Amino acid sequence: MRTGKILGVGVGGLIALIVVALLAVWLLVNPNDYKPRIAAAVKDATGRDLLLQGDLKLAVFPWIALELGPASLGNPPGFSTQPFVSFRHASVRARFLPLLAKRLEVGRIEIDGLDVRLLKNAEGKGNWEGFGRPADTAPAAAGHTKAGGGLQGIAGIQITHARISYQAITLENFNLETGSFVEKGVVPVSVRFDLSRGVATEHASVDARLDFSADPAAERVRIAALNLDGNINMAGDNRPVHVSVSAPAIDIDVQAQTLSVPAFAVNAAGAHVSGRVQATSFIDAMNLKGTVTLAPLVVREYLVRWGMTGPKTRDPRAWSSFSASSDFVYGNNAVQFDQLQATLDDTHLRGSVGIANLDSRAVSFDLAVDSIDLDRYLAPPGQPAPEPRASPPGVPQPPEPAAPSDEAAKPLQANGTLSVAAVHLSPLDLSNVSVTVATEDRVMHIFPLKAQIDGGQYSGDITLDNRTRTPTVSLDEHLSGIDVGKLMARSKSVHVTGRGNVNLKAAGRGADADTITKTLNGHFEAYVTGGAVEGIDLGYELGRAEALIRHQDLPNAQNTKRTRFDAFKMSADIANGVATTHDLAISSQALKVTGQGSANLPAKTLDFALLADTLRTAGNTPIQIPVKVTGNIADPTVRPDIETLAKGELKQKLQEVLQDKLKGLFGKP
Repeated sequence: MRTGKILGVGVGGLIALIVVALLAVWLLVNPNDYKPRIAAAVKDATGRDLLLQGDLKLAVFPWIALELGPASLGNPPGFSTQPFVSFRHASVRARFLPLLAKRLEVGRIEIDGLDVRLLKNAEGKGNWEGFGRPADTAPAAAGHTKAGGGLQGIAGIQITHARISYQAITLENFNLETGSFVEKGVVPVSVRFDLSRGVATEHASVDARLDFSADPAAERVRIAALNLDGNINMAGDNRPVHVSVSAPAIDIDVQAQTLSVPAFAVNAAGAHVSGRVQATSFIDAMNLKGTVTLAPLVVREYLVRWGMTGPKTRDPRAWSSFSASSDFVYGNNAVQFDQLQATLDDTHLRGSVGIANLDSRAVSFDLAVDSIDLDRYLAPPGQPAPEPRASPPGVPQPPEPAAPSDEAAKPLQANGTLSVAAVHLSPLDLSNVSVTVATEDRVMHIFPLKAQIDGGQYSGDITLDNRTRTPTVSLDEHLSGIDVGKLMARSKSVHVTGRGNVNLKAAGRGADADTITKTLNGHFEAYVTGGAVEGIDLGYELGRAEALIRHQDLPNAQNTKRTRFDAFKMSADIANGVATTHDLAISSQALKVTGQGSANLPAKTLDFALLADTLRTAGNTPIQIPVKVTGNIADPTVRPDIETLAKGELKQKLQEVLQDKLKGLFGKP
């Protein structure tokens, strides 16, 4: 009994002593006196300046609690003078009595007004790099803590009103809250923030929830029940677009550098994407592989959800449905899509696409398409081009888009094959289309390029040379047994119908079709049978000319703007977009035409001088009438060449015939 009393008195005295000691610390020790020593220690450890602007507050029982703020940590040399990290208030607490048993029980860690500014200098080094001691000066690792000791858990972390920025990307109104951290336990986490990237009207709001667990000894982390919801506002559109991401589990093995997501689902404004992904070497060199599937998507409706206008097409049902799926592999800055399948409306595509280097825009492909009706996707006839929308009065006009950088202007480095079983582009029907593309040293070679067109054959050889600032295009095109009329049916200008052969070998320079046409040089040949020259009725014009010569009334025949022929033949040399011919020949049972002239392709004008043989005679003299074809290709002017008639050989021969007849009438030799 006496011993028990002595022990009780001793314990009570010890407790009283501890209480007195804590009270003395609380009354006599001012933590603000240690500010210089704390700042010096931080400077020694990180090389950065710690500024403690607010008071330090210390509590000792039943929690050892420290509160401080405002405070900031500066940037390393070579960066701006603004703080790297700052906060308005922070507090951390640990229970006192467990410390006597060498157990650290940390209460809730709270940080308010955290501001983290991530920067990179001109050398590409980040201001977050270089913390802590160098590896060779780090203190030796401490031994294992005895059983029952060490960190026993953290009651939770709460971060409120935080801001994190990196270049133009900013996370604002960042709020993080976690449950209690216990060894191998599951920690619920919720986070909310607003995201912007430097565009005034473009931002996103994100709300994420997940369960976090970790095994520090095995260096494994598991994220379960991930659910992320967000609303995105695109530039110039006030309507938010909803996006959600979910994944039942994400397993991370830090030591093995592996990450596994057995299943994920993304919903972006109604576009449903699902798949799985695995990562290896995600610290040293990220490698990914997995699958991705896009569920059928109504493209027209989807574009409207993002504030865009759907395309206007001849078929209002075009762009109704799009779906795709593929396996993918990423590594060493390259990506490969295999087992690729895509469906657009009634068109199906299969094959593979790879990008050998994401920085060089080098693409390889092997694709096959079953059939496609291109007419469905053309703009409706007579549809005017959309005019740019002007800003309202008082609102400044948007700036002109910047010229593309040299990196963005790099030509596509494409290598691969594309086959299409059937293509319809009214009035043409193509089949067995085969395209092979090879690119090397900024020179793209499209050869062989083959297709069957309405019973005829097409073969082409196209070279795009981008080694100079102004690209060069070389063409070597051959059409045999082709229906030329169908090929040119969309043209409103003078053109030829019939079946025959067409060859073009030419080259031009420029970044667009108009510029290339102005610089086009080469040679053109055509031989067509059983057709017509559309846009010109030479028979009508010759009848008018003959009536004029014979001083007769003009015929009442109708101008059909069509000249039938049995054969049409010509060759032309092309210089700077002007095609010049000296051997144009048109023949039929009622008419033969020869001529020469030029077609200015950029200006879309004609200037031809033709000599038409009507296959009739005036006496013994053939009636051959010169005809001029001039003006716009779409609506040329066709007329007898009066000037040539007035001074030409035809007039002289007609006069001789008339004189012979007059001599006969008067009996003169």
